[in-house]
Amino acid sequence: MRLLLLCSLATLLVGCGDDKVPAAELGQDRFADPKVSTSRFNTFSCATCHVVDPSAASVIEGRLDAGYNLAGAATRGSWWGGGSTTLLDAINVCVTEFMGGAPLAKDSDAARQLDAYLEGPPVMAPPAKYSFVRIITPLAELKGDAARGADAYQKACYRCHGEAHSWKGHSTSAATLIPESSISTFGMDQARAVTVEKVRHGRFINIGGVMPFYTQEAMSDQTVADILVFMGL
Repeated sequence: MRLLLLCSLATLLVGCGDDKVPAAELGQDRFADPKVSTSRFNTFSCATCHVVDPSAASVIEGRLDAGYNLAGAATRGSWWGGGSTTLLDAINVCVTEFMGGAPLAKDSDAARQLDAYLEGPPVMAPPAKYSFVRIITPLAELKGDAARGADAYQKACYRCHGEAHSWKGHSTSAATLIPESSISTFGMDQARAVTVEKVRHGRFINIGGVMPFYTQEAMSDQTVADILVFMGL
């Protein structure tokens, strides 16, 4: 009887059935695993664009992630600027739009484990400020700095596109050689504006492939201008 009680307690602590690891710990692994998407072409994970850091702000200074810090995300009343009203719907925006996979079912292991990971530790996080840039300009009025742009490119762009002009180190063929791909398609005169368009609108306006977009909070216009100058645009 004592052994039975101990086994029952262990089951409650670590999960049910054959699952011997807490769901939150499995969710942390899922968070960093591109296989959360069903697409065999996907190379992105949640961790490509997000961190979960309870000690940091929604937008972590110096990181230049397209996605916000997800610590406390489970406590928010809405996500994606109010476009999603459940955490699973918000997760599935990333899974379908940027990872090219099928949406996670509510009762799937992946959904359950990611939800458990994002629910703890308990941090109250109101909906993050989310300024979507609707009207695009080439930012000609801003003087960029190539040195700052090189640093920003390394933090924001290199993880997917690899080195500017060479593509060396790119993580996926879906992330094109920049800025040459835009120049060859749209011409030098339009390449600057098109690059801003991709940064600001990304996949949602069907111009950025599977690229996530940057809000003004995640990347300022000045930083975009710095990157443009660094790339020679």
